[in-house]
Amino acid sequence: MSVLHLTDLRMWLPGTLRPVLDGVELSVDEGETVALVGESGSGKSLTSRTVLGLLPPGASVEGTAAVEGEDVLTMPAHRLRELRRRTVAMIFQDPRAGINPLRRVGDFLVEGRPGSHDRARELIEAVGLEPRVLRQYPHQLSGGMLQRVTIAAALMGGPKLLLCDEPTTALDVTTQAEIVALLTSLRHRYGTGLLFVTHDLELAAAIADRVYVMYAGRIAETGPAATLFSRPRHPYTAALLAATPRVLNGSRKPGQRLATIPGQPPDLRTELAGCAFAARCPLAGPECHTDPPELIAQVACHHSLTGAEHA
Repeated sequence: MSVLHLTDLRMWLPGTLRPVLDGVELSVDEGETVALVGESGSGKSLTSRTVLGLLPPGASVEGTAAVEGEDVLTMPAHRLRELRRRTVAMIFQDPRAGINPLRRVGDFLVEGRPGSHDRARELIEAVGLEPRVLRQYPHQLSGGMLQRVTIAAALMGGPKLLLCDEPTTALDVTTQAEIVALLTSLRHRYGTGLLFVTHDLELAAAIADRVYVMYAGRIAETGPAATLFSRPRHPYTAALLAATPRVLNGSRKPGQRLATIPGQPPDLRTELAGCAFAARCPLAGPECHTDPPELIAQVACHHSLTGAEHA
């Protein structure tokens, strides 16, 4: 069953000539981890925050963002507060940003939830911390420990959907691996659906069941993680994989320079007539500059990659 379903989601911001989110279609099932990947500025974080109704000032939105069948975008304020408290939770990139440094960890976890001390202790142990952490202040914990605390806080309400907005970016590689393993085990334990936002393709391959690749506010490609990363069909996905510092397929030779993607993402102050990636794409033809490709058979490209091009 789908716990999240985005349908033709579009968002406009003041001063822009095109949508920052342009027809996004995305779903997350119960107990499934879905990764949303792409360059900075592609619209990943905006997409995840929209699920909580956290819209930028002056934003206008069309389409639907349905959580368990209810559209967040048309929800009354009291229902949206209830959804944030019980059904959907978010883990942000910087764990210190959402924790009051003057309050103990235990007070932070049980705030507004009378009689939930046992639940806080259970979750602190579930995320691999000792109960004594509940008596400590945030400054007494490492970044990795604080991120575990924010994960426990996100799970306090028993959410059906967990939004993870680059939750490992500020952590060292070892701690990243621990957090990824933790999220995977918690997903299996509690049956929570995860939408994992990241620019790290190797991380997405490790944690996700399915992946959506986003570029300039549009979904360029989607599919099972193993298939998408071993045989990308959109030129943008292939370019991202070629440019990743840690090789997924082991084919890069020692000393070989990383590939780069030429050019820049399109400016929001300019209109797009065709494919958003056309100006940077080596396969682009005349139609790519005039006709936006539709997402057909999990890829939005007029000239998607074939087996010969992967050889």
